Amino acid sequence: MMSKQTKLVLCASANTLLAGLWSAGKLQTSQVFNNDEAGYESFTLFIAQHANSLVYLIADAVEEDYRLEVIPHIKSSSRKELIERKLNQFYRDLEYRAAHFLDRETDKRKNDKFLFVALNNAAFLLPWVSIIQQASARLVGVYLLPMLSQSIVQQVKLNTPHLLLCEKLSSGLRQTYLQNGRLRMSRLISNLPSAENQLAYFYLLEIEKTQQYLISQRLITRETSLNIALTSLDGTTEHISRGISQELNIECKDVNLSEITKSLNLNASAGLIEKMPELLHMHLLANRQKIANLAPERLTKEYNFIKLKQNIQLVTLGLGILGLIASCAVMFQGFSYKASLKEATQDTLVQQHRYEEAAKNFPKTPVSASDLKIAVDLDKTIALYPKSPRRMMTVISQALDQSPEVQLNRLRWALSNNTNIKDDDSKLVTLPATNPNASPAFAPEANKLYEIAYVAAEIADFKGDYRSALESTHKFVEKLKANKNVAAIEVLQEPVNVSSFVNLQGTTTDEKTTQTQPALFKLKVILAPLETQMDGAHSS
Repeated sequence: MMSKQTKLVLCASANTLLAGLWSAGKLQTSQVFNNDEAGYESFTLFIAQHANSLVYLIADAVEEDYRLEVIPHIKSSSRKELIERKLNQFYRDLEYRAAHFLDRETDKRKNDKFLFVALNNAAFLLPWVSIIQQASARLVGVYLLPMLSQSIVQQVKLNTPHLLLCEKLSSGLRQTYLQNGRLRMSRLISNLPSAENQLAYFYLLEIEKTQQYLISQRLITRETSLNIALTSLDGTTEHISRGISQELNIECKDVNLSEITKSLNLNASAGLIEKMPELLHMHLLANRQKIANLAPERLTKEYNFIKLKQNIQLVTLGLGILGLIASCAVMFQGFSYKASLKEATQDTLVQQHRYEEAAKNFPKTPVSASDLKIAVDLDKTIALYPKSPRRMMTVISQALDQSPEVQLNRLRWALSNNTNIKDDDSKLVTLPATNPNASPAFAPEANKLYEIAYVAAEIADFKGDYRSALESTHKFVEKLKANKNVAAIEVLQEPVNVSSFVNLQGTTTDEKTTQTQPALFKLKVILAPLETQMDGAHSS
């Protein structure tokens, strides 16, 4: 069995089948099978030996059809559907057919030019295709030989607008017309004369027939400058080309294919190619020359399945490699993170040690870290409300900054259109209108909201000096009144009750009670309302 890289290229004509085996881009062996029962049996044994090879089948047929068609330039599946409709329109009953893209037009629409080709009679192919299917060989496709003749013209760089290529093959004389290097028509004349002296006249006669056919099909006109090219490996057609030039008064030249065989590394097979010129076409196809495939999908399903399987394997291998690379990258990143974590842990310990050493010299703060955290959390919570006590707290804080002896114990803030609300922790309760503690100098407006605060404080480090405590309280109240945001302030409780109606209690001998009694006082502060008027009341 041959390896999967080997390619089996077949060239079928009306009488024979030429088989060539290529490996690593080089022709290894070739064999000819006659179109009879003995040839079929021999080919069956031959293809069984190369069942793992990719099979390419070239048709060198007499009955071929070529049609030039211009279709709109569209993309994706719509283009495929349009081409399929055209194929059904031209070749509904033909199995071997294809659409070969030529080029795009140069006008504004830039439509696509396609050459639709088909085999009008594929009877000579059926026995060989049947044997290929029975062997479950991997048929890649079926191709027309003139398509590869176009590749030969491109190899020798015959850049002429109108070219008629004449090739002497095992099957006969193949004449291929190319316009601007693109295949437009081809015909095969199978009955070549055996005598060499009759060959020149045969060439001349058939070239004239082809020229007349091209004119009748309006592919060229009588004024068109048609160039003729005759191919050979040894220059045997050089005298024929000179005679045609003189007889028809057109340019005709001999094309020596020996240069092509050298460039394609076919020097060792030059003798075989001279006997079987089709081997040159087969070599071009074996070396990945892309041309239109006429085979229906049912014939290439074995190859398509293997190709799909190989693609899946390649994708799986690629994903595996990518996964391995990704795993290595993640592993490397993990080691890097681990090293960074270890380094960061060591730096943290160093910084913690430095902090502990520096913290030994820090002054003691009256407020603990937990209390500071609670204060920050409260500030964040207050910020969520549409109206916050921030203005009231700012006013009281400014007064506290100027009175360091005053210590704040409690602050209750409310927002309401009624300034006579009771200091109740659970809910807002309106005081009677005749409340004797209300400030007679302040008359609130009923349709505005006021910020009201009940401030409970004491004199810090109180040693029993009530006069000093009263003075500190009055100064604190005056500092509050001096703020332009304060509309009214009321002293609800002083550090010492100076009313003459209060009974005196206690004893002067109880020194401990006198020292520990705090100097507490309580204030009611009302701020001037802002310009924004709101309905209802809110409390915090």
